[in-house]
Amino acid sequence: MPIPFDDLAEADNSGAVVWLRFIEEEDGRGIRAALFETSGQGDPLAFCFTRVDRRDPSLRHREDAGQVVLTSLVKSLFQAAPRSPTLIFGLADEMPSWMFNWDIRIQIPFCRIRLNETLTNADSEHGGSADANTQQLLWATEQPAEGSGARRILDEIMERGDPFEPFQRASEGLSEAFDDDRVRAMAAVSGLSTVVSLSSLPQRLKYPPSPSPAASEAVQTSNQKERPSLTLAERLLKVLAAPPSLLRNGLDVQLTWPGELMPFQQDGVRALLDNDRLLLADDMGLGKTLQAIAALRILRARGDIKSCLVAAPASLLGQWRRELEKWAPELSAIIVHGSTADRAWQWKADVDVTLISYDTLRSDFGGNTRSPVRRKTWDVVVADEAQRVKNRNDTSDALKGLRRIRSWALTGTPIENHEEELASILEFVDYDWAETPKRYRPGVELRTRHRELQLRRKKSEVLDDLPPKQVTKLTIDLHPKQRNSYEKAEREGIVYLKSLGAEVRVQHVLELITRLKQICNADPQTGESSKLEDIKDRLEHLAAQGHKALVFSQYTSDISGVAAAVNYLREFNPLSFTGEMSWQDRVAVIDRFKTHDEHKVLVLSLRAGGLGLNLQEASYVFHLDRWWNPAVERQAEDRSHRIGQTVKVNVIKYSCTESIEERIDQILERKQGLFDQLVDDVSLDLSTQLSREDLFGLFGM
Repeated sequence: MPIPFDDLAEADNSGAVVWLRFIEEEDGRGIRAALFETSGQGDPLAFCFTRVDRRDPSLRHREDAGQVVLTSLVKSLFQAAPRSPTLIFGLADEMPSWMFNWDIRIQIPFCRIRLNETLTNADSEHGGSADANTQQLLWATEQPAEGSGARRILDEIMERGDPFEPFQRASEGLSEAFDDDRVRAMAAVSGLSTVVSLSSLPQRLKYPPSPSPAASEAVQTSNQKERPSLTLAERLLKVLAAPPSLLRNGLDVQLTWPGELMPFQQDGVRALLDNDRLLLADDMGLGKTLQAIAALRILRARGDIKSCLVAAPASLLGQWRRELEKWAPELSAIIVHGSTADRAWQWKADVDVTLISYDTLRSDFGGNTRSPVRRKTWDVVVADEAQRVKNRNDTSDALKGLRRIRSWALTGTPIENHEEELASILEFVDYDWAETPKRYRPGVELRTRHRELQLRRKKSEVLDDLPPKQVTKLTIDLHPKQRNSYEKAEREGIVYLKSLGAEVRVQHVLELITRLKQICNADPQTGESSKLEDIKDRLEHLAAQGHKALVFSQYTSDISGVAAAVNYLREFNPLSFTGEMSWQDRVAVIDRFKTHDEHKVLVLSLRAGGLGLNLQEASYVFHLDRWWNPAVERQAEDRSHRIGQTVKVNVIKYSCTESIEERIDQILERKQGLFDQLVDDVSLDLSTQLSREDLFGLFGM
């Protein structure tokens, strides 16, 4: 009977490509087969493998045994495949043309490949071409139509230096699979069939039912070596991984890398290479900077670019230069900073990458039409932490006014407050020097373009091995004297608000809220702080166990903010990190915290320290006070909870009982549910979203 493959009658437009292999075992006892599924760019997605034993009694006296075996193998593989592909490839030597006369009928474009041989007349009759450029392609079905997704993927494959290289990876995958003890044991059972999903690793392979005791005993006696610690799925992924040459589209220059890019990071690099306009909105901690640097390096090696401008917060410029030195050592870079005279020659420096803070960019772009930054056409402009240009102001105008070929924006929070912010960021990304600058407004057009330009992956989807983050909301009592100060300030504040009558404004309420929150951090009269006392008690145990901690506050003062915390926790040799420090001092502080064990605590202002830093050395994070915007809080705590973290991250968020903080927290929880419906993993800024009723209701007004 033929195999109609009804479920393969139509591709699902996933862009997946299937590569089929059928390999005879050396002793001739069986045939092993593999269905290797990749993306159009060559990334491994799934690997199905099976085996047929030629000694099966049902085949012993059949004249068509070979035909039955191949048909059975193909059917078994496609039944195990996780999705319908867009294109299917097989080797002509392993899949005779007669299979497609009756046994196999598939409407998805199916091509047999004849490697290093000329076409025979028989093959030509089944869709092959005698043209020297296409003689390897023997179509068993209709060729992909012009303009179709299958044709686009086929053209991309044929442009590679070694277009059919995945066949070799599929063969290596079969060798690795059958080298596994359990698989070899099951191979004694005719009809082994299983599938390994490679897109959601790490995971434990779910094997088919255990083989017979005799088969298991045979394997145990023939192979006593200890099994590798990696699962079969993980080992297969290493074997099947796309070689770096695929990233480079056949580039002759060999690039070596100091570490291995994770599969989702490779996807991000390809997206940057393939798109002049991209909003890379990966979740915080997934290596957006690394992906951008890898893409810049490849483009420079190809000769596609000569100049790149990276705009970033001042606190991240040192980190960008260090990452460039590590991941793209051949690229020259300079940070534009200092006096006006210094910046004048720095702009003229012949370097591959120019790094600049948003504030300096705004200043140097200015009103001088002859400014070097305005006159130059940049091959690439990268806006890191692009939420810095969410508002339409002089800074965003300067960034959008740069003449450029490619526009890449990096941010884990493209929306913090409202849809207008996304519109501003996309106006930078969606740039064409030959067209009138885009002007977006909230609505369908903006959301449609957003989907076309944004690439976003979440940690929960791509980092199965990342240790968990445990968030604890801790409510504690104020100290007696601290309570007296708080209640006095609240009484006097309410009296003042009421005395304003019709002149009272939201700003007056916000000023009172700020004053009360600062008293919750520490008593301005005595310095008492129930929060800092609790942190100190915890650190005495944590520091003894070798842990390090981050403490975040939205304030910097020596009464209720960063400076106060540093003084209170001085026995742990704390370091401070604030926006008032120069970028050189910030770099020095981060390096010292990372490399000197005696510094158990780093106290950071939320705005300066909540972006871009890699602080996996810390396993505890304390929020001394709560910010209106939960997204900003998550950005801060994810300085520690990111790639490279090896232990669980504990986050403690403080609020004081019977205080303004407790009441605000209740509003935050109520509002968060609504915001989650609007933006995936991006919270809005509640300080601009709370109604007048919410604010005045905090004080019963």
